Amino acid sequence: MTRLVRTGMVLMVLLMIGGLVASCDSEQPVDPTGEPPATEAPPATEAPPATEAPPADEDAEAPWWILLIVLFGLFILIIALFVGSKRRKAVPAPAAWKPNAQHGYAEARWLADNMTEPLAIWHGDAKFEGDDTAGATDSSRARVWDQITPRMERATSELYALEAAAGPNSSAMRASQATISALNDTFGAINARSDARAAYRTVSDADEAPSASELTAARDREARAATSLTEAQHRLTAALTELSAIA
Repeated sequence: MTRLVRTGMVLMVLLMIGGLVASCDSEQPVDPTGEPPATEAPPATEAPPATEAPPADEDAEAPWWILLIVLFGLFILIIALFVGSKRRKAVPAPAAWKPNAQHGYAEARWLADNMTEPLAIWHGDAKFEGDDTAGATDSSRARVWDQITPRMERATSELYALEAAAGPNSSAMRASQATISALNDTFGAINARSDARAAYRTVSDADEAPSASELTAARDREARAATSLTEAQHRLTAALTELSAIA
């Protein structure tokens, strides 16, 4: 409710109350015992029988409905002023670290969606074949892999800025720290999964048949790397859930 509207309501209610009070005063009966102004005497006629004048009501009060209207008007005034005072309260400005939280979340969300096991396996095969990223058979995955390192740098930069600006012991700082830790774990896990895949391909596709122990060790390394990547992805998802609440 704007100030002009509230002022108008106040004036309207005050005028209404004033008008009711004035009309109440104007409707008070005149003194029935007062003598009328002198006039010329009319021709003598037979006087009517005398009647007693009604007694003056010296304690007359305003009608009860006027009191109700006054109370209703005051109630409207109180409501208008109360609503106006609540809306006049200043809306808090967004925290200075909000952009850092939003940008950091966007970058970390992209990394969480793309640092997957299929991408790590593809990259491990590409490494084994001597083609790390550029010119790889799957060009779309090559582009994704090329973006991981720069996006990691942007995400951690934004989240470190968030951590510094949010203040100690705040929920924003804790969310930032958890996301940075989970990002680093996932980044390390996807590289480890890629290396494990390349190592397995080196052993299994060697010119000489590998020994059973070598093949088993290579398979175990892949399994451990896959498990570590899955666990890191779960931690990153949980950290992003917390970060999204303040972004």
